[in-house]
Amino acid sequence: MGKERRLGQKKLGYSSQMTFVISLIAGSVGTGNIWRFPRVAAQNGGAFILVYVVIMFLVIIPVMMGEHVIGRYTRHGAPGAFRDFVGRNATWLGIIVVLIMAMTASYYSAVLSWIVYYLGLSVTKGYYGVDKTEMFNAVTNGNLITVLLFVLILAISAFIAYKGVSGLEKANKIFIPTLFVCLVIAAIRALTLPGAVDGLNYYFDFEFSDLLNYRVWLEALTQAVWSAGPGWGLCLTLAVFSKAKSDVSLTSAVNGLGDMFAAVLAGLAVIPAIFASAGSAEEALAMCASGNNGLTFISMTGLVESMPGGYIMGIVFFLSLLMAGLSSNCVHFLIVALPFADAGKDRKKSILGIFALLLIWGLPSAWNATFLSNQDWVAGQMMIVGVMISCYAMIKFGVKKLRTIYLNNPYCGLKIGKWWEYSIKFLVPTFIIAIFLWLSIQSIDGETNWWNPFGISNLGTFIFQGGLMAIIAFALNNKVADGVKERYAKDDGTFPDVPDNGFSA
Repeated sequence: MGKERRLGQKKLGYSSQMTFVISLIAGSVGTGNIWRFPRVAAQNGGAFILVYVVIMFLVIIPVMMGEHVIGRYTRHGAPGAFRDFVGRNATWLGIIVVLIMAMTASYYSAVLSWIVYYLGLSVTKGYYGVDKTEMFNAVTNGNLITVLLFVLILAISAFIAYKGVSGLEKANKIFIPTLFVCLVIAAIRALTLPGAVDGLNYYFDFEFSDLLNYRVWLEALTQAVWSAGPGWGLCLTLAVFSKAKSDVSLTSAVNGLGDMFAAVLAGLAVIPAIFASAGSAEEALAMCASGNNGLTFISMTGLVESMPGGYIMGIVFFLSLLMAGLSSNCVHFLIVALPFADAGKDRKKSILGIFALLLIWGLPSAWNATFLSNQDWVAGQMMIVGVMISCYAMIKFGVKKLRTIYLNNPYCGLKIGKWWEYSIKFLVPTFIIAIFLWLSIQSIDGETNWWNPFGISNLGTFIFQGGLMAIIAFALNNKVADGVKERYAKDDGTFPDVPDNGFSA
């Protein structure tokens, strides 16, 4: 019986450290790497990339290391994890993280429906010879096909999440190779276009004075938070299924590097192509300044229509967006589902219930692009709050204890020095507060009704929706804390084995 039990335990969790790392990268790499990173990099010049790398190593990866420990130490989804890592009264902080991801998965599925629509238009040349702005408005507002695609994307994400670790592993064998192959193909084609060298030079060239521009740092920090996934419950949730006797720090570093590589590669595919096709550098920068939607669905579609080999480029570009987005969305769904498994709920009923909730929550976004913009703004701000929540948990637990005992464990592949403690206690909170204030001030500047709780992307709507999330989470604290029956955390410096929670096989 004991031997059978040990054999059974070996089948729980990720089949290897490599598949775990791939899942982390798949969860981190999303549409923001492909449509936002190139745009922001172009607007801020080559200094942005250097600053982005520095921030990833000093701010983002340290947080993800700590979240990795939280997930493996507690073996619970976010609510149960905060209960066992910080204390019973902190359960509501984990509930907030789950609500953030529920909001994200609902509107993000609508974004993916746009991408699928445009992938089809790329194949059929449906956006050739038409007004690109009018077509985008027709696709994203009151379009029944878009709504049906939204339901399909949500259903696919739910199905893969329902399959748990094995489902993610199988899906990522398709998503990640396809994503990187598409990005490489797109980058090669972009770099071989006449005039692409101008975009390449602009992408990497910078003056030392650019590094002293506070805006470059804040833009890079914003991109890193919204791209890599600290504060989302991403590392925390996936770490629940990682092997007890395996590295934490090196795995987190590779996760961050993988996310950076995908973003920089996307920049090589997009920026040189824009500069090669635009009439001037000013025109190219104007395309990049048109926002994520403007660049992706208006400027890029016009670009591929006119450029040599643009037909293939369009298909490859939107396919890469789809692979990146879908791989992230499946993890979003799992982040929301795991707490129900911790409470002993039936897996199938939980997935169906979450599907119904996200369907109702996301339908307005699938029907109306303005509503989606509102959800994107609020979720983005709440993700920043999520980073602060993670830092609070680590500080409360004890950063020295976390680093010396759990990060630098006997299986550590990358020893972490005391700098990590200073990063979590001082550097990360300072940066995160700065970016939160910066984005909040931007939402107030020039907005006479910034206090309006029903605005699109103002401070008032964030306070209203974020505050509502906090109230709901706080009200559910005791009920959720009591609902998580098991406690796996050990205080002997070791990690518990992967539990059989319904998603771990």
